[in-house]
Parts: sequence; C-alpha cells; structure tokens
Amino acid sequence: MSKRNAVYNADPFNRPRGRRNRSFLGMLFVILLLALTMSFSVALIIAYLTPYVSPSTFGSLTIVGIFAPILYICVAACMLLWVILGYWKSAAAVFIILIPGLFRLSDFYSIDFMREAEQKNDKQSFTLMSYNVRCFKDDAGELIIDSLVNHMANSDMADVVCFQEFKRDVKGIERLDSLFSRRYKRCYKSDAVEFGNVVLRTYSCYPIIASGSIAGTGRGTSQWSDVVVGSDTFRLFNNHLYTMSITTDDSADINSGEILGDSDRMMSIVNRIANNSSIRAEHVDTLRYVMDNTPYEKVVCGDFNDTPMSFVYRRIGDNLVDAFVEQGSGYGYTFRPMHGMLRIDYILHSKGMRSLYYYANEQANYSDHLPILARLKFNE
Repeated sequence: MSKRNAVYNADPFNRPRGRRNRSFLGMLFVILLLALTMSFSVALIIAYLTPYVSPSTFGSLTIVGIFAPILYICVAACMLLWVILGYWKSAAAVFIILIPGLFRLSDFYSIDFMREAEQKNDKQSFTLMSYNVRCFKDDAGELIIDSLVNHMANSDMADVVCFQEFKRDVKGIERLDSLFSRRYKRCYKSDAVEFGNVVLRTYSCYPIIASGSIAGTGRGTSQWSDVVVGSDTFRLFNNHLYTMSITTDDSADINSGEILGDSDRMMSIVNRIANNSSIRAEHVDTLRYVMDNTPYEKVVCGDFNDTPMSFVYRRIGDNLVDAFVEQGSGYGYTFRPMHGMLRIDYILHSKGMRSLYYYANEQANYSDHLPILARLKFNE
C-alpha cells in the first residue's frame, strides 16, 4: 500500500478504514433499520400534511396526526442509530425530515426558558377555566358533582368558567350554581341547549351582554358569549366538538395493549376517528365563519377532540395564539386515558390579547379530561 493510500485509509484514531466487513447479523440489522426508518419517515411526513388536508378528502390521515409525537421520537431514534453506526449521509437525510417538526414541538412540549418571563397579575387581567366534566361522572360512572364542588370551593375560582358535557338535571347541580353565586359578586351565565338539554354552560363574574349557540344537532356544539371586562369586550367561544368515539373499553384496551391483538377493533376505531373528524371539520367551517365576523377580540376554548396536528386545530387556531404554547410548561396533555398522550382541550386567543400563564390541573381526576386554566390580558 502506498504512503498516500495509507494516509487516506486512516481515521483520526489511526485505525485503518478499509472496507467494512460486517457479519450477516450486522447487515440484517442495517436492512431492518433502513426499513424502519423509511416507514417511520413516511408516516411522519403524512403527519406533517394532516393539518392541511380536509378529513372529508382523506379522513384516515387524522389517526396518523394523533401519533405525530411518537413518530417524531421514532424517527429521531433512527437518526441516532445511523450516527452510531457511522452512516452520516443516512443520518443527515433523516435529520432533514425532522426539521419541519422542530417548528411544531412547542405544540406538544413547552420549555420554560423559551418563553417570556411570567408577568404579574393585575386588575386588567382575568382568569378563564375550560373543563369537560363528562356529565359529572368519574371513571367508574359515579356522580362527582359533590366532590367537584368541594374541590372548586377550596380553590381559587376562575373569573370565567366554561364547562363542556354539562348536564343540568344531575342531582346536586344546584350546589354548583350556589357556589358561583357566593364566590362572584354577581354571577352571569349562558347556556347552549340541544334537544332540550344544556350541553355547554359558561359562568362569568363579568357581564355577558349577548350570547348564542352554533348547534351541530348532536354532532358537536359551540356557544358564543360577549363578555365585558372593564372597558374592553371579548367574544368567548365555548366548544365541544364531535366526539372521537373512543369508549372507556377502547381506552382500557389501548392502555393495556390488548387492542393490538384485535385487528377488527383497531379498524373500527380508525374508521370512527376518520368519520368523526369529517363531522368536526364541517362544524368548524360554520364556527370559523362566526369567528371571522366577530367585532371583538376572541377567546376560543373547550374540547376540540383533535390534536394540534389536525385540520380542525389549524382551522380554528388560524391567526390565534395558543395559551399553552405561549405560557405552558412540559408535555401538554389534557386527556387522561391513552397514557396521557393527547392534548385535545385548548384556550386560544386573539393577538390583541396575551397569556400571563397557563396551567393544566393533573390532580383533578373527576373526568377523563383535565381542567385547563389561563390568565389573559388585553394588550395596551
């Protein structure tokens, strides 16, 4: 070997490079890694496209968007393995696929040092809580109205509270009304009614000067309320979009992994999610029309039944600020089943307002959702 070739074939640690002599198992591992990398990468690219494709066109994309965080971690792990194996070109190609996801990480995980320092509360700011109470039933189907009232009585009461899956004829519901009447100097409330039943309720210590509802006739409901805070008015949209149709049994089997052995159940869940996503998209078209013709600043909250990587979230959140992204901390889940993987409850607001803080109460296990709270303020 010439001196020139010897220099070329040497690495910084003085080990001869030469041709890699890999065992059969080594080559098999590389082939398997390549197959996994390609599969996860294609799925991640599809997840990137999900917010821009209407579910009525391709509803099955919704299920891919739900698993976007897991897909991103899998692709990142594949890239790390390519680096360890020394396949730098392969690692670089995978990294390029990861780049678009870097701009969406804050939708799922918020890092404290990446946001502005928390600002002090003042009289011009107000707190808002959104909570899907699942008809006031716990995981065992038992009524929790008394426990919830006691919990709220021993906590700081938000200035505005939006409930989804509210049920007026629950035994003891008068205790909730009584609590708000005691804690507020004057209690204002507005309801959204479907088929004679209250499905959404908004309580406010500030005057509600007008309200209305956008009913989906059993396929999701939205309620709007014009709330006056000092000299400012904002339109509040309280939403419960159409369900994902994930039953308690489905959640239990998904958590335990038993669902993997039942292909028919898995396909049933995928079809339900796809079909219901199309229903939510239709509802959002109407909701967006009302939002776009609102003369005030907007606050949009509630249970969207869709993740940040979805068409519905993108349509509603267009030109709005997500309070979690602005002031949240850690992994932002709001749906307790499915290993706490999903964020489907939101508080969004106009750019003419800002979030001072955001908080999801992980200790509140009265429903399958977590209550979320934000302090908002009008920009001066």
